Amino acid sequence: MEENEFYKILVQRYLDKQLSDEELELFVQLTKEGKLDDQLLEAWNEEAEISEADEMDYQRANRPKPLWPKLAAAASILIAIFAGLYFYSGTGNTLNPLTAVSTKHDAAPGGNKATLTLSDGSQISLTDAGNGQLAEQAGVRITKNADGQLVYSVVPSDAKELAYNTISTPRGGVYQVNLPDGTSVWLNAASSIKFPTTFAHLSQRKVELRGEAYFEVAKDKKLPFIVSTSQQQVEVLGTHFNINSYEDEEEVKTTLLEGSVKVSAGNVMFLKPGQQASSPVRSAGKVKVSPANIEQAMAWKNGFFHFEKESLHSVLRQLARWYDVEVVYQVDRPDDEFVGDIPRGVKLSEVLKILEFEGTHFRIEGRKLFVIK
Repeated sequence: MEENEFYKILVQRYLDKQLSDEELELFVQLTKEGKLDDQLLEAWNEEAEISEADEMDYQRANRPKPLWPKLAAAASILIAIFAGLYFYSGTGNTLNPLTAVSTKHDAAPGGNKATLTLSDGSQISLTDAGNGQLAEQAGVRITKNADGQLVYSVVPSDAKELAYNTISTPRGGVYQVNLPDGTSVWLNAASSIKFPTTFAHLSQRKVELRGEAYFEVAKDKKLPFIVSTSQQQVEVLGTHFNINSYEDEEEVKTTLLEGSVKVSAGNVMFLKPGQQASSPVRSAGKVKVSPANIEQAMAWKNGFFHFEKESLHSVLRQLARWYDVEVVYQVDRPDDEFVGDIPRGVKLSEVLKILEFEGTHFRIEGRKLFVIK
């Protein structure tokens, strides 16, 4: 039998869930080596026709790194079929072929959702607001541009009172805001940032963060930019960095991509690009500096979940925030470790199909995700 013909049969047997343990091991190895790419694409084309426009839409939605570069045109059904091959349990064993997730209701991925709370306590839903001017206060005009971003611009005014605004994203929401000084901030789900409507006449640019955000800080040598979280204070002059300060995680993590930052907690540490500062979330502790995994820290902003030896509990915390679900454990599981990438633009059931492995399954009921036996 020719090699190409054998590969076709192997792929078809996998799709039919008829592989023996030995065949499954071979299938995983060949897939990792890229030797089944042509057969996988052929199987996909037989399942559905993808128009050129659909391909471009899919690639835009799932940049920058598909599970396999040569399968960038494959939609979520392919991801559900093949991504499981990329995941391993803590024992190093390959996962079993995927099984159906029990769903009474599925959960759609998150999107641009946020609420703007003005200094007088009034609130504006940025999810529903149209483009154009939203408000004007304390010498600042607030507008929503065509890309859905919030922009602050200074207007002539005699106002001297310092006013603060807060932008909050719900679970299942992300949002980008351009602050009065030109700094760009991307908020992850279940996060908020509080900031003055103008930095004029101030000695520093100080904001308060809860949750996770990526910052591209406008340079100003005379006016340091400070981000205050529950356990860290990060000071910069102009740089790019990410802060993860979720209260349900174990550590606050500041990851530096460009420039330099000073991180203060129980001590003071300076970061260079490619480094990460971490400190405990629920107790006072010193800042520790280590090499950063930039791909992992920036995955959420780039539209992916990126897992590197991630425990099941950690994985599900991230899913709960993005899909706005409550995780209910009905079975105790050891903390198996997961490695791989999953686009954030697919439905929850597709992600769960990838994560399922022997002994652990999932059921979705309303806004609850049950981990079942």
